[in-house]
Amino acid sequence: MNRLTAAALLLIASALPTAAQSWPDRPVKLIVPFGAGGSADTLARVVAEHLSATFKQQFVVENRTGAGGAIGAAAIAAAAPDGTTIGITNLSILALVPAINPAVTYHPIDGFTHIAYLAGAPVALSATSQSSIKTLKDFIDTGKKSDKPLTFASSGVGSDGHLMGVAISLATGVPLEHVPYRSTSQAMTDVVAGHVTLSTFTLSSSAQFLRGGQFNGLALTSPERMPDQPEIPTFKELGYPALVGTTWFSLSGPPKLSAEIADKLNAEVTRIVTLPEVQSRFRRDGFITQPMSAAAFTKYVGDEVARWKPLVEQAGLAGKGG
Repeated sequence: MNRLTAAALLLIASALPTAAQSWPDRPVKLIVPFGAGGSADTLARVVAEHLSATFKQQFVVENRTGAGGAIGAAAIAAAAPDGTTIGITNLSILALVPAINPAVTYHPIDGFTHIAYLAGAPVALSATSQSSIKTLKDFIDTGKKSDKPLTFASSGVGSDGHLMGVAISLATGVPLEHVPYRSTSQAMTDVVAGHVTLSTFTLSSSAQFLRGGQFNGLALTSPERMPDQPEIPTFKELGYPALVGTTWFSLSGPPKLSAEIADKLNAEVTRIVTLPEVQSRFRRDGFITQPMSAAAFTKYVGDEVARWKPLVEQAGLAGKGG
């Protein structure tokens, strides 16, 4: 190696950490693969506000919806690894959609730099208050007597709500018809109006409608009752222990994102989600935090992919597309 080449390599190597240390030197786009008003959007805006304050640079939320989150996820994965684009990922995007639709353009592990676990929330099986369904027993009795399947809304084929609806149908023996939406707000509007009977969104998305009386909370997928919604029983206590699971949300970037940037974000997210005011809001909205390092979270994603794949196959959804 001649002196000129060695000097050039040394210059490049010394510039890499400097670029990472100066990050962010311009606004950062925070892609949310779901519509405004849902759990992912709520978390993104809480995190973006605090990240903007800490790093003295704007973190701008951009909702990019469709295909159960796959469109937004693909945009995150395809972004330049310079730290100017990151985004919200979740159980659905990383563990469910790829198993259901092998045509998605990203790999759940290799296609991202996984940065941090944000929070998880149980799914709430809710019925529109326009219906006579007030309890899980009502749901089962009504569903089994009905001439046609009861309808349930989710944020798209392959979403956590979709798969949990399938799991509920399998466990209870109640025929259900899936009605996918591009956005949480549109789905909620139709459930409130009684156009769709049931909702299988997270508790965080459903909480305001449950508190306002537009939804009847039938059961939660949490292992125990939630402190701020103690009146809603769990599937587990009602005799369905298999219906326990958390819909988790996370922060990810494109592959080959600088480890230094990822670690900076991980440390700040860990701080944000443990702030008393954030914890208070999360409890109200049914979120549960579980801070972990970027490496630990990446392993967690792999474990979740392996855990949910059999359910996708059992539901007959594997390879069905979307």
